[in-house]
Amino acid sequence: MAYKILDDNLTFANVNSENPKVCFLHGWGTSGKDFNKIESHFDSITIDIPGFGKSKPFTQSFSPKSYAEYLIKLIPDSVDIIVGHSFGGRIAAHLSQMQNYKKIVIIASPLIRKNKPNSGFSVFKFYKFMNKFNIISDRRLDELKNKYGSEDYKNANKVLKDTLVMAVNDDLTEILPKISSKVELIYGQNDLVVPVNVGIDSSSIIPDSELTIIPDEGHNMLRSSAEKIIEIIKR
Repeated sequence: MAYKILDDNLTFANVNSENPKVCFLHGWGTSGKDFNKIESHFDSITIDIPGFGKSKPFTQSFSPKSYAEYLIKLIPDSVDIIVGHSFGGRIAAHLSQMQNYKKIVIIASPLIRKNKPNSGFSVFKFYKFMNKFNIISDRRLDELKNKYGSEDYKNANKVLKDTLVMAVNDDLTEILPKISSKVELIYGQNDLVVPVNVGIDSSSIIPDSELTIIPDEGHNMLRSSAEKIIEIIKR
């Protein structure tokens, strides 16, 4: 079996079994191909999240929770393990509140918002203040967001820009203590995108969780640490 379109006629997935046991969810701006060194070791379904890979985009922005509510209708009932990397890990955490999976594996995911030290004045904060009082237009503010925003933000269309904003503001602090599934947390020691402290803090509030910190590894570890990740999923 290979890539096929699912029942919604929108979402593509790589399905290698009639009864997949593991569902893989990729990170922001990538596709299910990130798991190509891992998925073949399991009876699995690897989804291209709508808006990425081969899947068509939504016509409106979705929060990670909304993605979970949408995807749970497409994930086969046979699946008992959810594996999510980064953005996909956020969705996996929300899925844990909708169904009691045997295991949730979350890889390098920003589950908890870390408050950055106040950096004082910034040009974009000033423009947001001006927009609040109608001194500059919403259109002009969007142009400035494109100038000052992250690369992910700059590269996204309008719908995905709004989706990314909702994802960044998705703090799962209140959800994590309610997860009843076994949770495997995997973080890279040298991750500059999602610091390892996020994994440490998340592990401290998820009841049945185990944290693995992979030495000398960064954020995009799915290929470079595939063997270790496979081992953790299987244990």
